[in-house]
Amino acid sequence: MNYNQIGILLGIFAIAFFGFTVKKVSNPYLKGIWNSAILVFTMYAALLIYIEIRWQFISDYAGKFDLNGNGFVDLNEYSEEAIKAMNRRTYGANIRLYAPLTMAVFSSIIGFAYLLSDWTVTRFKNKEQK
Repeated sequence: MNYNQIGILLGIFAIAFFGFTVKKVSNPYLKGIWNSAILVFTMYAALLIYIEIRWQFISDYAGKFDLNGNGFVDLNEYSEEAIKAMNRRTYGANIRLYAPLTMAVFSSIIGFAYLLSDWTVTRFKNKEQK
């Protein structure tokens, strides 16, 4: 199991936890935190799923150039297209390695912006009611 798959499972379990407990929270500010957490983990899991699917397509495409099925592209199997596919697969491996951390930062930034905007709207609603 790689880091992306662990991140996807973490995201799904967090979505389930926050999704089932959001109805029990009555404080509007805490409800904003719960909604923000649902947004963060949904984006995190969705982006990691996208990366895993894309990586699978890149791997399958690069694997088509392995004509004898030994797991390597031998000298008699080399072509310009095979070299491009293998370079893409090699470059994609580095991206795939850092994807969980990068997507966590990206999702957290967007979730924090959502949380701040939700708290601002809640504060303005409370002021109007008073």
